[in-house]
Amino acid sequence: MTNQAIDREVHHRFGKFSYLLCSILTLLIGTAFTGSSRVSVIFFCLLFSAVLLTAVISICQRHKTLGIGLTIVFLMLVMNVSSFLFHSDSLTILHNILVIIFLAFVFYHVLSAVFDDNQVTLDTIIGTVCLYLLAGLFWAYLYSMIIVVDPAAFRYDLVSSTSETVTLSNSNLQPLIYLSFVTMATLGYGDIIPESGPAQTACYLQAVFSQFYFAILVSRLVSLYISSVSRENQDRLNSQS
Repeated sequence: MTNQAIDREVHHRFGKFSYLLCSILTLLIGTAFTGSSRVSVIFFCLLFSAVLLTAVISICQRHKTLGIGLTIVFLMLVMNVSSFLFHSDSLTILHNILVIIFLAFVFYHVLSAVFDDNQVTLDTIIGTVCLYLLAGLFWAYLYSMIIVVDPAAFRYDLVSSTSETVTLSNSNLQPLIYLSFVTMATLGYGDIIPESGPAQTACYLQAVFSQFYFAILVSRLVSLYISSVSRENQDRLNSQS
């Protein structure tokens, strides 16, 4: 293999998930400054569309997988625009279902790539971070769908500057993303409380998932690193003997 080919391979391996990570972080940071206004919703849709396209490009190595990913993205965008224009709860639920399916689709392919690596690289670590952030977005949209079905599923103990109680809304994902990552980190601040059965079930399942995530994936990374170091030491000893 020539040096140019090696450079291309290294660049590809480094960039396989780095762009996905940057797009997800941009979405999460941008969401912190958006609200439920029309402009904010459009801004969030643009950011999320960028994440979708980046995810498809990052994970789809085959034409068949690329076609499936692009089809789901197209349907999601159509449902997103339709629910935004017609204010239909049914379209919003269908859109959230497609988002959840797509995030699970991306999660599966990133997870497969991480487990297929035979050694710990920067790309492996970035992929692991992407998995964690994708899981947080997955549950945020699940909470959003629960709110569409039952607006009283969560109690938000927050009072605005006008002494009015602030309620959660599926049109403003920022508090739901906050709830998702707080639950996954098992912090339990208690400002957003699940009250319905489906909401409580989704919350404790996310907490259980986070425990298994760290137990399995972190142990996988540690074992790969130890195995890689052992092979290098063994090769060094064999070359010296």
